[in-house]
Amino acid sequence: MNDLPQAILLGMPHSGKTALFNLLTGTNRPVGMTVEEVHETLHTDSGDVDLIDLPGVYRLGESSPEEALTMHCLCRHTPRLVISVVDSTNLDVQLYLTLQLWHFGWQVLLVLNMADAAASAGLRFDIRRMEELLGVRVLRTDAFHGTGINRLRRLIGRICYGQAQSGTIRRPEYGEAVDRIFHILTHAYESAGFPPHDEPASYIASRLLEGNSRMIAHFAHHGEQGRRFLQIVDDCRDSISREFNTTPAEFLTDKRYGIIHGLIGEVSVGHGQEWDSRRMTQALDRLLTHRYFGMMIFIFIMFFIFYISFTLGNPMVEAVQHAFDALGSWIGSLMNTHPLIRSLITDGIIGGAGGVASFVPTIVILFACLSLLESTGYMARVAFLMDRFMHKMGLHGKSFIPMLLGFSCNVPAILATRSIESRKDRLVTMFVIPWMNCSARLVVFTLIIQALIPEPWRAVTLWGLYLLGVAIAVLVARLLKSTIFRGGDELFIMELPPYRLPAWRGYLLSVWDKASGYLKKAATFILFGSILLWCFNTFPLRHDDNGTPLGAEVAHRDCYAAQVGRFFEPVSQYAGMDWQANSAMIGAFSAKELLVTQLCILFQARPDPLLEASMDDAERDEYEENLKRDAIANHYTIPQALGIMVFALLALPCIGTVAVIRKESGSWLFTILHFIAFNIIGFCVAVLTFQIASLFS
Repeated sequence: MNDLPQAILLGMPHSGKTALFNLLTGTNRPVGMTVEEVHETLHTDSGDVDLIDLPGVYRLGESSPEEALTMHCLCRHTPRLVISVVDSTNLDVQLYLTLQLWHFGWQVLLVLNMADAAASAGLRFDIRRMEELLGVRVLRTDAFHGTGINRLRRLIGRICYGQAQSGTIRRPEYGEAVDRIFHILTHAYESAGFPPHDEPASYIASRLLEGNSRMIAHFAHHGEQGRRFLQIVDDCRDSISREFNTTPAEFLTDKRYGIIHGLIGEVSVGHGQEWDSRRMTQALDRLLTHRYFGMMIFIFIMFFIFYISFTLGNPMVEAVQHAFDALGSWIGSLMNTHPLIRSLITDGIIGGAGGVASFVPTIVILFACLSLLESTGYMARVAFLMDRFMHKMGLHGKSFIPMLLGFSCNVPAILATRSIESRKDRLVTMFVIPWMNCSARLVVFTLIIQALIPEPWRAVTLWGLYLLGVAIAVLVARLLKSTIFRGGDELFIMELPPYRLPAWRGYLLSVWDKASGYLKKAATFILFGSILLWCFNTFPLRHDDNGTPLGAEVAHRDCYAAQVGRFFEPVSQYAGMDWQANSAMIGAFSAKELLVTQLCILFQARPDPLLEASMDDAERDEYEENLKRDAIANHYTIPQALGIMVFALLALPCIGTVAVIRKESGSWLFTILHFIAFNIIGFCVAVLTFQIASLFS
C-alpha cells in the first residue's frame, strides 16, 4: 500500500466524511469514532489509491490531539490529492478548514456532501463560479443516499494517476497591509536559515501572527537568531493591532469568515427553504436543549427505550432460548458417545454460548434506538445539554461523548477520550468510563431481571442500574478533580448538526455491524470461554465409594468453580453473592457475557422424564426453559439479585478494558490503581445495596 498514490480525506465533524469513506472503500467503520489515521485501498478505473481517513477537526492547528494528528499526517505524507469534505447545508462554518489548505499547495478536491439535504432545503450553488473563486474542482455528493459516489471514485483515480487536474486553493486576500506582513514574515523565516520545519512557511507565519505558544516556544530555543526573528513577529503583530484596533488572531479569523461569507453570497442561487429549516431547528433546540425541560425529555426518552427493549425483546428472547434448548435436547438424544462429550456439547457449548446468543433481540432493539437518536442529530444536543452539568460534576464537556459510547462498549469509548485536550481531564474520563453500562452487562441484567424482578419493575430496575453507574462515575470524577487531578479545565466547543432523517442504508448497516460484532464474539471468544467454564464446573470428576467416576456432573460442590467460589464466599456473602455467583464473576473478568454462560451452566435444572413424555415439542421447550429460569429464581432472592447486578455493573472491568486503559494512559501505576479502586468501590456499593434491600424484603 505504501507504493500507491495517496489521497487524504479531511473534514469537520458531522460532515459525513467517514460515511463517504465507507462507501468509497466498501468498509463499515463506525461513524463519528475516527481517532487515528486509517488507511484503506480504494479501487478505481485508473488504479488503486491509498485512501487515508483522518479524525474530524474544525481547523488546522494543535489545540487538540485530533488537530495535532491531522497536522502530523498532512506534513508527513505527500498526497496526490486532499479531499475536503464539507456539509452543503452549513458552508459558512465548514469552508473554514478548506480555506486553510492554501498553505500546503496540494491539489484539493472540494466535496459538497449532503447535497440531497441541501437541495431539499432550497439551497442551490453555482458550481462553476465556486470553482473559479476557489481554484479547485467541486463535486456534489450525498454519502447517506449514495449520490455522486461513483463519479467521485473515478475522479479521485484520474487525479491521483495524473489523468486530470483538480487545482490548488487560491491564496486568501487579507488586504494589502496584512499581505505585506505575511510577505515580510515568510521572507524573514526563509532567509534566517532555521533547520527545516514540517509546516509550510506561510502556515508558520500565520500561526505566529495568531500568537501560537507552541510555535513561539519553538523559535525561542534558537538563540539569538530565534530572538531576532520573534522580534520581527512582535513588530508585525503590533502593526496589525494598531492599524485594525484588534488582535491579529481575531482579525485573521474575521477575515477568513468574511471571505467565506462573500464566496457563499457569490455562488448561492437559492435559499428560500433554508430559513424555514433553520427556524424549525431553532424551535426544536429551544425545547430539547432547555436546561430543565431538555433534561427531563432526555430521561424520559431513555426510560422509554429500556421499556420497549424489554416489551418487544422478551418474546423474541424466549423464542431463541427455546430454540437452543430444543437443539441441545435433540443433539443429546442423538449422541451415544461418552457422557463427558455429550455434557460438553449440550451443557457447555449449547447451554453456555446459546444462553448468551439468545439475548441478541434485546441488544438489537437497544442499539437500533440509540443509533436512531444519534443519526438524527439528537445526541449532539444531549452532549451540549450535559456540558454545564458535566463541568459542575468535575468532568470535561467533551467527556460526555466517550461516556455515551461506553454504553455500547467501554473499549472504543476509552479510545475516544483522545478528543479531550487536557491529560488530567482525559485520565479522569478514562477512569470513570468502565462504570457505563456496556452491552455485555445488559445480557447479565436481562437474565437476572427476567428471572427475579416482577414484570412491572423490570424497566425501572434496568433504568436504575444505568443511572447508578452514571451517578457513581460523576461522584468519583468530582472527587478526583477536587484532589488528585485538580485543574486542567477547558472550554467545550462543538457544532450542532442540523436535524435530519437517517439514511436508512447506513442506519441499518450500523445496527447490523453492532449486532454481528456481538454474535461474532459469542461464536469465538465466548464459545471458547464456555468450554473453559464447563471444564471449570465439571472437573475434578466425582467418584463413588469404589473409586468409579460418577459421570459428567456439572457444577457439583467439589468442582474447581465451587472451590474458588467458596473461598470468597465468607466476604462476598455480605453483597448477597454465594459461591455460584462468585465463580460466575471470575469468568466475567474475561468477558461479562461469560457470567451469563456460567449461570446457565450452573442452573441446568433436570426435567422430569415422565412428565416430558406426555408433552409435545413446544410444551417441552417451554417446560425446560421455565425450569432453568425457575432454578435461578428459586435460588436467589431479589436483594441478592440486586447485589449481584450492582457488583457486575461497578466491579471487575473486562480484560480488554484494562488493556486499553494501560495503552491510552501509558501508565501501569494508573491502570493498577484504577483496577483496585474500581473493585473496592463496586464491592462496597454492592454490599450497601444488598443490605438496604434486605431490610425491605
